Amino acid sequence: MAQQALLALLLTLVRILPGPLDAQEVHQTPRIVIASEGDSINITCSTRGHLEGILLKRIWPLDSNVIYFEDGQEPTVDRTFSGRIDFSGSQKNLTITMRLLQLGDTGAYTCEAVRKVSVRGLSTTVVVKEKLSQEAYRSQEPLQTSVFLPAAIAVGFFLTGLILGVLCSMVRKTQIKKLCASGNKDIPCVVYEDMSCSNRKTPCVPNQYQ
Repeated sequence: MAQQALLALLLTLVRILPGPLDAQEVHQTPRIVIASEGDSINITCSTRGHLEGILLKRIWPLDSNVIYFEDGQEPTVDRTFSGRIDFSGSQKNLTITMRLLQLGDTGAYTCEAVRKVSVRGLSTTVVVKEKLSQEAYRSQEPLQTSVFLPAAIAVGFFLTGLILGVLCSMVRKTQIKKLCASGNKDIPCVVYEDMSCSNRKTPCVPNQYQ
C-alpha cells in the first residue's frame, strides 16, 4: 500500500509541476520509468549549443548531484551510485544507465546543461519497486496449491456425479419407452409405484381381519 501511495504521488507531481522555461534547450527522456530492484534504466540527456558538460541531479526527495560528464574527462559519480553508472554517447547526447537499482533510488532526476547560464531539462521520475525473492515465490506456491486443489477435486466429483445421474436417468427412460413400444404381449408394460406407508398421504392402519 505504501508503494502504491508513493507511486500515485510521484505521478501526480509529474503532471502538475510545470517545467522550466528553458527546458526546450535540454531534452530529457523518459518522463516516467518504473522498475524493480536490481533492474537497469536509461536516462538520455540531449542539448544544443555550447556547454561545458552534463550534470544529472536528483531533485527529490533529496537535492544532490548524481554524475557530471564532460567530453574527454573522467566522469564524476556520486558514491551512492558508485559502480552502478554507465555512459554512452557525448555530452550533447548522453545516455546514462543506472544499474542494480535499489529502493532508495526512487526519486526525480533532471539533466542540467552546464554553461555560463546553466539550464535544466524536464525531470525523470524513477519508481523502484520491491522485488520478491525466489524463496518468497516458492513459499506462495504450496499455499495456492493447498487452497485450490481440494476445491478443484470437490467440483470435479460433483460434476461427475451430476453427469452420471443425468445419463442413468436418460438410459432408464429410453429402455422403458422401447419396452412399451415393442408390442410384445408376453411382456407386460407395467409402471410400478411405491405404495409404502412413508409415501402415502393417509395413515397406514393394520388390517384387523388378518
